[in-house]
Amino acid sequence: MAILFAVSCSKAEKIKDQKAADVPVLTIREKDTLVTNQFVTDIQARKNVEIRARIGGIIQKMYVNEGQFVKKGQPLFKINDAELQMELLKANAALKQADAEVRIAEVELKQIESLHAKKFVAGNELEMVKARLSSARAKRSYADAEKRAVLQKISFTNLVAPFDGVIDTIPYKDGSLVENGSLLTTLSQLNEVYAYFSIPENMYFELLASDRLGKHQKIELTLPNGVNYQYNGTLKTAEGEIDRATGSIRYKVVFPNPDHLIKHGTSGKLVISEYQPKSIIIPQKSTFSIQDKTYVFAVDGRNKVKMTNIRIGTTLRDSYLVEDGLKNGDLIIYEGTQSLKDGDRITIKKKL
Repeated sequence: MAILFAVSCSKAEKIKDQKAADVPVLTIREKDTLVTNQFVTDIQARKNVEIRARIGGIIQKMYVNEGQFVKKGQPLFKINDAELQMELLKANAALKQADAEVRIAEVELKQIESLHAKKFVAGNELEMVKARLSSARAKRSYADAEKRAVLQKISFTNLVAPFDGVIDTIPYKDGSLVENGSLLTTLSQLNEVYAYFSIPENMYFELLASDRLGKHQKIELTLPNGVNYQYNGTLKTAEGEIDRATGSIRYKVVFPNPDHLIKHGTSGKLVISEYQPKSIIIPQKSTFSIQDKTYVFAVDGRNKVKMTNIRIGTTLRDSYLVEDGLKNGDLIIYEGTQSLKDGDRITIKKKL
């Protein structure tokens, strides 16, 4: 009876072996890897300001052209100030009259003080003369303020560059009438540009925890025409808060722009390459998911498969970079996981 049972078991095992799946397996090998991620970017000039008229009038002179590079303090526009010059003449005359009145009041005060000392005039008359001098001085201060106000308005008619930069579109021409606040042009400082990009909140904390922020090997910029920009960028600090609407945080990358090739508002794509030594990378088709967890089928020494949970660090184009769950030398099912279940015995079709 025992012999019959042994024969039956041997036969059943033989049948089971015959039905073993014939699948390819992958040998896990650690290798130094350059992981590349791409981000859409919004490029802005280091400085970008609107040059607006601070007083209404007719453009008398335009000293610059669109696209021209200008230096800090260089004249840009001149608004006609003929009416203001007339106001300045009136203000000067009013100030001179006020000066004269102050001098007259000062002389009068000296005379009254002398008479009061000799007791020829009463004390209330002295006080009245002092009050007239104070009034004259107040009028003089007011006239001086009026003159300063006119001079300031005249200064507003001369628009100069606040910093070195490139002139944008100029919507007006010589002789155009502009109002206070009219946009005359935009000035961009383009010696370097800022490329902004966003990363999800969870990725931010993962990078922070692993101390990988700022340790990128290379940051490149792909321009809208598909050409790679000749200079590499430098990662700078993130914004101070996470955008609640998108659940992301924004970083910026600084690129040198000595030839002013990149303009404010240019779009592009950041290619950030990160060097990771002794990495484990597996094909996406070697994995499967159950309840938001990722698994592979590991193969043991008896060619049996076992569901093994792994933690994915970075998603590549068709692969995953594995942070935990596998080690160098492990065997996993390369493809065909959908036809297997935990504990199945396989036949190795090909070892990769």
